[in-house]
Parts: sequence; C-alpha cells; structure tokens
Amino acid sequence: MIRWFKAHWQPEMLRPLCYKFFTRGVLTLFVVQLLHFFLPADWPLARFSSLSLMAGALFVLFTWVAWLRITGLRIPQFRLPRIKRKDPPFLTGDIADHLDEDIITFDDLDEDGQNACVLAADAALAVICLLLSFVV
Repeated sequence: MIRWFKAHWQPEMLRPLCYKFFTRGVLTLFVVQLLHFFLPADWPLARFSSLSLMAGALFVLFTWVAWLRITGLRIPQFRLPRIKRKDPPFLTGDIADHLDEDIITFDDLDEDGQNACVLAADAALAVICLLLSFVV
C-alpha cells in the first residue's frame, strides 16, 4: 500500500489532501461534540473518548473502502449534478493571477489521485481519532 501511494503521490495533491483532511476533521469533531452534548450523561457511549473511538473505527472503515477502490473495487457513486457558478470579478485582482502554475482542485485530479487523497486523509483522521480516544 505504501509503495502504491509513493508511486502515485504528486506534490500538487497536497492542497486537495489538506482540504479533505480539514473538512472531514472539523465535521467529525463537530458531530462528536454535538453527540457528547446532547446524549444523556448516563448513557455508556456518551463519553468523548467512546465517541472518538467510534469515529476512529468509522475512519478505519473509510480507509479500507478507499484501499478497496484503489485495488479495483468499483462502488457506484450517486453524484448530484453540480451547477457551475461564475465567480464575481475581483476589483483588485486575484492572487492566482500571480502564480505560474494553475491551482489543482480535488475534481481536477485523476481517479488514482483522488483515491490517494481520500486514503491519506481517512488514514490520518483514523489515527488522530484513535489517539484521542485513548488519551482523553
């Protein structure tokens, strides 16, 4: 797995990887905190460490599914149609005008690059959630 990841890693995949990692991480932390706040205190899974353990197990499952996708399993995805909206023009210009290279988004990556970003983000979040469950 590590050999495959090193073979398909490109430096331009760092930005989509960071976006996947932070959006999923913040959303997971938000959901865990909501559950911790709203579940009854006497319920055994209402502790933050138990909820973090469940989130870590969920991210381990997501990592395994991403690895299965890399090895050839095709899972049907239900994609909603996206409406491309035109960004308003900036009066002062855009910082992207000053860069020599184009900014690569997650949708611009090929399928292997997308799978590698999802795998790395899910694996890192699984490790963080499992460490949180043992430390807290």
